[in-house]
Amino acid sequence: MKDAVLISSAAGRAVRRGHPWIFGENVGNRPVGNLIALRDREGVAGWGLVDRGEITVRILGRGEPGDVDLAALLRQRIHDADSARWRLISGDTNCWRVVNGEGDGLPGVIVDRYGDVAVLRIYSRSWTPHLKHLVKGISRLPWVSSIVQRFGVRRVDDRTDWELLYGPPVPDTMVVNEHGMKLLVRPLVGQKTGLFLDQREHRRQIRDLAAGRTVANLFAYTGGFSVAAALGGAAHTITVDIAPEAIDDARETFRLNDIDPAEHEFVVADVFKWQPQQTVDLLIVDPPSLTRGARSDKNATRAYTRLHRDLAPFVPKHGLLATASCTARLSLADWRQAVTEGLVGDWTWHSMSTHAADHPVASGHPEGWYLKFGVLRRR
Repeated sequence: MKDAVLISSAAGRAVRRGHPWIFGENVGNRPVGNLIALRDREGVAGWGLVDRGEITVRILGRGEPGDVDLAALLRQRIHDADSARWRLISGDTNCWRVVNGEGDGLPGVIVDRYGDVAVLRIYSRSWTPHLKHLVKGISRLPWVSSIVQRFGVRRVDDRTDWELLYGPPVPDTMVVNEHGMKLLVRPLVGQKTGLFLDQREHRRQIRDLAAGRTVANLFAYTGGFSVAAALGGAAHTITVDIAPEAIDDARETFRLNDIDPAEHEFVVADVFKWQPQQTVDLLIVDPPSLTRGARSDKNATRAYTRLHRDLAPFVPKHGLLATASCTARLSLADWRQAVTEGLVGDWTWHSMSTHAADHPVASGHPEGWYLKFGVLRRR
């Protein structure tokens, strides 16, 4: 690779430690998506793709790059990521994350599987010139029938819709399996790529905990936690979300699993203004990301504290609270402190976990640990 830029010693050390991004280094007027080597005073630290914005290079490798066939590299990494999933996913499941960006050596690239449909989402402009290579690599996976690209990433896309990149048209709605539970998914318009796949093992955990309990699922989206609780034998579930269409899909998901939605409760409401009308044996609090920048970090912390202060009193003695955060900017320690400050009475943390195994995190990329999930018991 002939093209190289000089980077700071600090940036060089970060690359050698395995961090997948270069921040703020001068890459000149090189076009977005160009392959460049990164050299500091010790030699070539690594190589990657030119980007724009706060992140100026997306790292693809360390050390001397040699002659890189980018198309072949992408095909191999997509194949390797897909092969690894077949050893990670258990049970009757046909929806999972196939490529998790930095954790699979493709920083800024997300590929999710829903049956025979692959949904691609790109979080870096550096990949735009190489889209055809990504599509070709994905299309070679043996289960892929169609590939859809979802747009809506503010720093990358100038649109919020979708585009069919490969194969026959994709239906507006699909039904997929997750540990034998049927889930309704809208791959063309749903949140993220259609479902929050990172919570898969936590939905199974809720199913194991729900027997005989009254369960309230807040910020429920299409009710995955609610259906899991009902299948686990919950006496009654309450599904709360601000979006009427999400609540409609939650009802349909109950029907798909042969559960009568009339026997459960569905509420369209702003969770920050809602309170249950009864005690809740298992309370699930899974809000969307509450901060997108430094200015709103403190507000997010206060919001987590207020949520738990307002809602935790409805959990009786020996009741459970399952609480989550997908706010990447909030550290585990800060989030846990915010939750703890909101709780009144004696509580015990029973478990702490993160995203499912199909969401790998590069060892040198601490920012990749975004999801936090804890189960507490009121003593």
